[in-house]
Amino acid sequence: MGHPDEKRSKDLFMHRLALASIIATTALVVIVGAVWGARLLAMRLGTMNRGQVTSQTANQGLGGFPMSGSMAPDFKLINQFGQPVTLSSLRGHEVVLAFIDSRCTSLCPLTAEIMYYAKSHLAPSAASQVELVAVNANPDATSINEVQSWSIKHGMLHQWLFLTGTAEQLSSVYKAYGIYDQVEAGGSVVHDPATYIIDAQGHERLFYETVDSNNSGDLSSEELGLEAGMQQWLPK
Repeated sequence: MGHPDEKRSKDLFMHRLALASIIATTALVVIVGAVWGARLLAMRLGTMNRGQVTSQTANQGLGGFPMSGSMAPDFKLINQFGQPVTLSSLRGHEVVLAFIDSRCTSLCPLTAEIMYYAKSHLAPSAASQVELVAVNANPDATSINEVQSWSIKHGMLHQWLFLTGTAEQLSSVYKAYGIYDQVEAGGSVVHDPATYIIDAQGHERLFYETVDSNNSGDLSSEELGLEAGMQQWLPK
């Protein structure tokens, strides 16, 4: 029979071993959870320029992802009335910039609806300081008639600037803003449903992605989130 003190020491050793095993297992679960959380966040952000997004992104949802405040890349395109427009010419106004496929009938109309109603919730004095801008996300349908017809169909003709240009000009804008945009076989376009808030001095402030949902609650939440972003970055 073993000595009582020897047995007690053995029991204490086994207890400590079991405790160490539990701690190691818990730590592993936490690490794996953190890694997967980061991966899911990266998937959520899609192909946007992650270097421009701050560490607060994990705490943001429909209210938009804060950005670093870098200057938004300038560009020159043509609006739905055939007039040239540069982003820098809109300084002094807050700009809500989205990427809209000029032949899209599904997600893009939701983005336009969210933009329109979010701005409509503002007081007239605030709304007058916000410019809604869309860049054509379809490099195969770039004519002025395409963006004008889409604007008319969706009640946005005089509500925003829907900008287009050559395929090369548009591709340059996609690249500058980190937007994934691909024309697939059959002519359908897959692109990031991205919306940016750019302040009156031209700095990128918030990034949004339209949720692919026709649920009225989802749309209302996105409108409120975009409205809050607009309110936050109105010219002072």
